[in-house]
Amino acid sequence: MRVLERVFMETINRESLLCGESKVTAAVSGGADSVAMLHLLNRFASSRGWCIDVLHINHRLRPDSDRDELFVSRLAEQMGLPFRSVHPESDQSGSMESRWSSIRQRVYNQQPGIVALAHSASDRAETVLLRLFEGSGLRGLGGMDYKGLGPVQRPLLDMQNTEIRNWLKEKNYEWIEDSSNRNTDISRNKLRLAVMPVLQQNFPEAIPGICRSGALLSRWRDLQDQLGMMSEGNSVTRKELLEIPCVLGALTLWQMAGRPRSGFEEFTKTMDWLSRGGNGTHLLPGGKRLVAEDELITVEIRGPGRF
Repeated sequence: MRVLERVFMETINRESLLCGESKVTAAVSGGADSVAMLHLLNRFASSRGWCIDVLHINHRLRPDSDRDELFVSRLAEQMGLPFRSVHPESDQSGSMESRWSSIRQRVYNQQPGIVALAHSASDRAETVLLRLFEGSGLRGLGGMDYKGLGPVQRPLLDMQNTEIRNWLKEKNYEWIEDSSNRNTDISRNKLRLAVMPVLQQNFPEAIPGICRSGALLSRWRDLQDQLGMMSEGNSVTRKELLEIPCVLGALTLWQMAGRPRSGFEEFTKTMDWLSRGGNGTHLLPGGKRLVAEDELITVEIRGPGRF
């Protein structure tokens, strides 16, 4: 098995991608990354039980858009795979890249089963840098992940663009270049063409390093989401609260109490009290009190009276 094929399967197995569903829709633009993904999916389809079809989204924003669609349709035909194209209506809100992204996401959400996208490690590194330039917080810096919104999954996220193109050349697989990729009015293209080559020349491990940072940040983002879900209402189970580290449990109670500006130490003491089986009422900063009744933990306004 060639190196790229091995990386592809290692990513799928490690991240539990493309499993539990036999239906896999490959989103193929005709560019190198998506063509490589399609060949890799087809290569392992029989052993994995994947039923693959090919989706092409034609925004019809370029003179050669129809050429790209024809190329992908012929490629699917050669591989004996079902093909369909979508011509979505344009959306004028937001930046160009965000408009395209939201339009494509709506299309993906309408597909049956899993939708495989060909974003690579190079794309992931570029996204982290672009978000950093924009001053993004934790959510933005987490960048793209192996499992995206809705049915989206990204099995090529451990491969760099150069590795993908070299593999295609070795296999004599054809692809087409999007003419808009040379348009430096687009921020991502400017970064890709003018900045990334210099960065890689001086720091050869830049892309893997940036991707590792993005992956770590995405885990913190997921943890933040988990804590947010736990503290959405005014109650949580004792089991949920005590299964996470004490400091995170205290953070969850702090959010449920309205994020008071001071007194965080009191939330840590409350966690210790709960871990020892505490039941009844416990006062919290921010004008709130915690009521522990066996398994249910509730945070509520103190109300009238002296405490």
